[in-house]
Amino acid sequence: MAKQLLKPALMKAVLIHDQDYQRAVGLLNENWDPDDQPIYRDVLEARDITFARRLQRSGLVPGKVDLSDYQSANQLLVRHPQWFSAGSRQALLTPFTD
Repeated sequence: MAKQLLKPALMKAVLIHDQDYQRAVGLLNENWDPDDQPIYRDVLEARDITFARRLQRSGLVPGKVDLSDYQSANQLLVRHPQWFSAGSRQALLTPFTD
């Protein structure tokens, strides 16, 4: 798979390790705790899936899970169902549906 360059706004997020970057890296490295926040459950959203895929395609963060592979993405959902909102589940599996 050819590596894709990130757009400037996304590259800035990578360089400063902003919250979006940290969420995407947490997903890719399977290091996420939705109960880490004392007031609310902080589940992953569709935008986190999108950013994680872009990071992986660019080669910047390979991660422990391959989001371009159906089996890997599905196993992630099975292992950690509590991490995902309904929208993020859909975003994770949409590339694999016809």
